[in-house]
Amino acid sequence: MEKIKRNIIVASCWLLVAGLLFYTRFVGLDWGLPYPMHPDERNMANAIERLNCEIQNSKHAIQDCFNPHFFAYGQFPLYLAYFLIWAYRGFSQFGRMIIGSGEATIFLRIISAMISVVSAIIVIKVIKTITAIKEERIWWWFLIIFSPFFIQFAHFGTTETLLMFFYLSLIYVCLLFLEQKIEEKRFLIVAAFISGLALATKVSSLIFLILPVSFFLFKKKQLFFKKIFLFGYFLSLSLIIAIIFSPHNFISWNDFYSSFRYEQAVALGKILVFYTQQFVGSIPILFQIFKVFPYSLGWLVFILGILGFLFLDWQSKKINFLRLSFLIYFLPNAFLFAKWSRFMAPVFPIILIFGILFLEKIKVIKTIKVIIVIIALLPGIAYCSIYQNPDVRFLASEWIFKNIPENSYILSETANVVDIPIISQKSKVKSQKLLEKNLQIISFNFYDLDQNKELQKKLEYHLSLADYIFVPSRRIFANYTCFWPENRNDFFDKLSYRIDRCYYQQKQLPKLNQYYQNLFSGKLGFIKVAEFSSYPKISFLGKTLIEFPDEEAEETWIVFDHPVIRVYKRK
Repeated sequence: MEKIKRNIIVASCWLLVAGLLFYTRFVGLDWGLPYPMHPDERNMANAIERLNCEIQNSKHAIQDCFNPHFFAYGQFPLYLAYFLIWAYRGFSQFGRMIIGSGEATIFLRIISAMISVVSAIIVIKVIKTITAIKEERIWWWFLIIFSPFFIQFAHFGTTETLLMFFYLSLIYVCLLFLEQKIEEKRFLIVAAFISGLALATKVSSLIFLILPVSFFLFKKKQLFFKKIFLFGYFLSLSLIIAIIFSPHNFISWNDFYSSFRYEQAVALGKILVFYTQQFVGSIPILFQIFKVFPYSLGWLVFILGILGFLFLDWQSKKINFLRLSFLIYFLPNAFLFAKWSRFMAPVFPIILIFGILFLEKIKVIKTIKVIIVIIALLPGIAYCSIYQNPDVRFLASEWIFKNIPENSYILSETANVVDIPIISQKSKVKSQKLLEKNLQIISFNFYDLDQNKELQKKLEYHLSLADYIFVPSRRIFANYTCFWPENRNDFFDKLSYRIDRCYYQQKQLPKLNQYYQNLFSGKLGFIKVAEFSSYPKISFLGKTLIEFPDEEAEETWIVFDHPVIRVYKRK
């Protein structure tokens, strides 16, 4: 009887784990729809809409067939989403489907969510391989399930979750080969297949190939010519897989290469665009330490991961390989000009693994370890709230409809993907009511204010008429000025940048800085009457127990799925 009870308890625990894993990845997967809140997701969805193969001109049959006309990413995730939509529709009209952007977006997100589930399983397998522990601990699962980066990227229909999955898979396969649990030929084929799919997803994943290549190039007691043969075999097979699953990178070479050169120039800072301003003067590694990792992992897990990297057994080949896997990807990307959170996506799980291994290794009282695990879980549990609740832009729009008078003149900001107010599909407010309000909303280009005298005159005109001012996100004031709506401690800013940003920005953009200084201080004649945020939080009976404000994180961590929106009214 005791054994039966024990089995029931164990089975219940694993059902809970499975339920939480799927829940955290799929809850609120329709966030923001039908609006394209994430620009990369929008571009991928638009590319899927173009994926058809009705050829009118035979001369361009190959060039036009399933050509996405979008090359920031490879075709593999686009084709995968297209195939799933085709299967969902009953395997009909292949090559002739009319796909809406909303449908494409939700299927891209389903792919991310499913891949995130599989990635969690691979993380467990990597930990078991390194520790040689046969039965996984349930607390391992909880730390993986409630990792903020896993939860966020599972809700983005972009390539980050796929790239994490491919890098984790290569690490796992390499560890199996290191333990001689997989023969060399099979290892090369599997590694080449994974590497080829990674290349077909994003060409920058070429760096992933260093992991498997290092195994046979530096293998002792192997002839030099055999190493060269294996190297050529692996690269050739990887390239073939990449061509099969992302053929238009080669068929439409000029378009691909042009896009690649542009994306490379943006990443390296050779072209400065409005969405990379936050990286001017940023210090490599320190920026990631203070602006990326603490938010994507939670401070405690990040610290545990660092401790694991530094103090776990340096004699262990498997742990050293994990260290190498981290450094191979982290160092080159850390020194890029553009330091978006997504550029670190493949190494987030590695830091998490180091944290779990460190907790497993240290000898502390069980009660203390339980407390550490519980505290480490809080940021991830809180992060689910973003998708459990309505999108913050819908909440702000509801308030606008109810509280801003008809015919109001409103000054807002451009380049936020979607301008508020917007109508939610679940909203009681209908489009007709918005039209009846006749709100005059000016989406103003503040980015070029200092360079364009005509814009300066227009701003004076709009301010003379404005009843309200919207600040729909931190994209301008946090990146182009040194003024924030509230007092804040800029200690981490000072550690993350090599320049005095306040002095630099005021010197470069005096009029823009003056505008936001006057707005936030009240000198412009406006006061803040509403603020809407969707910070990660844990609530009970409608009361917030703990909240994790993250507006000071690297911009893309917050502006797509939970920006802070502020509304100012003329006094």
